Amino acid sequence: MIVNDHSRDHVRFLQLHLGGDRNFQYLIGDARTGDAAAVDPGFGAGTFAAIAQDQGLSIKTILITHGHCDHTGEAAALAELTGAEIFAGNPEVVAGAQPLVDDQLVRVGGLVVRALATPGHAPDHFCFLYEDFLVTGDLLFCGKVGGTGSFFPGSSSQEEWDSLQRILLFSPETRVYPGHDYYGGPGEMKVSTLGHERDHNPFLNGTGFAAFCALKENWATFKQENGIR
Repeated sequence: MIVNDHSRDHVRFLQLHLGGDRNFQYLIGDARTGDAAAVDPGFGAGTFAAIAQDQGLSIKTILITHGHCDHTGEAAALAELTGAEIFAGNPEVVAGAQPLVDDQLVRVGGLVVRALATPGHAPDHFCFLYEDFLVTGDLLFCGKVGGTGSFFPGSSSQEEWDSLQRILLFSPETRVYPGHDYYGGPGEMKVSTLGHERDHNPFLNGTGFAAFCALKENWATFKQENGIR
């Protein structure tokens, strides 16, 4: 299912929901060349390929934000369907994947997507930036941040904080496209901006790392007291 179509000019940019725990997937394409990248095909490889075809695109590249199975589950199947090359921070998470390095530039037709190493929720986590489109995976959600702790092996609150500070250096108008529809406030919010998150996300508008960690420790109580789902 297409959730949002934020295409402009020759750039095709679709936010998709194809299954999972409110997972989002993304299709980034160049209408001039017909080449496209699929981001986090955890579900629905056939549907993903069909949506791309309906847009006049062919998936040549698969980008993985991190190795959790809900983001990688159908990457190999999609690669088999399309012949796409897979890129991941940890290439061992999908057979045949190529390793990503920080600040690597990945060409999608005539588009250039920048891969940003953003560990924290997972040690192999990457965000993907094209102009003002920032796919944040499980680093940053609308109104929340990715989980860390014993439930997420290899995670680090300090690294997550540092990664968040890194992306907050980009323009406040940069649009945030998260890995899950985890917004818990009033109404719906499936896309945000860095400026909005900096000002309104409770994990980012505190006084620093100590407040960030304290909120993580007391998140269940904070949600209840503030009516957050």
